[in-house]
Amino acid sequence: MRRLGLAALLTAFALFSPGTVSAQTPDDCYKAGLQDDDNELIRICTAVLEKGGLEGNILSTTLSNRGLGYLRSGQYDKAIIDFSEAILINPKNPFAFDNRGDAWREKKNFDRALADYNEALAIEPTFTSSLLNRGITYELAGDKAKARADYEAALNQKGDRAIDKWAREQAKNRLDKLGR
Repeated sequence: MRRLGLAALLTAFALFSPGTVSAQTPDDCYKAGLQDDDNELIRICTAVLEKGGLEGNILSTTLSNRGLGYLRSGQYDKAIIDFSEAILINPKNPFAFDNRGDAWREKKNFDRALADYNEALAIEPTFTSSLLNRGITYELAGDKAKARADYEAALNQKGDRAIDKWAREQAKNRLDKLGR
């Protein structure tokens, strides 16, 4: 009888311990990126990557999502490594270029940031976030005319993704501060 109770307890522990509740998936990594807890994003995406078996676009996106956690938490070198690996796996991933540009900009390497935003825009010419981010970089580098042009271009994009809407709002705010 006592053995049965111990076995039930061990089974319950195995079923409900944090590491075994459910295996993390690339979708979990993506969803974590929509939240504000960057440590959780990094943890989930790392678990997915360590599990292995990912290839192609899924692997590239998962690395990009973890890189976003590193970027948002100020770990720029780690972010650049993840975004660079994501780009090697899928050179047509505009999000990896856009986000790597953000990391370079945070490190005050404006030339590399601009090169990454230009790559993202070469892949997706209407990528509102890259237009906004390139404009911010031009503004920080002192070229207000180019910044203004990118903010206006961002405002004219029609994308309906959440990132597009957010980028248009940010472009409007920055343009207002610059004075139209």
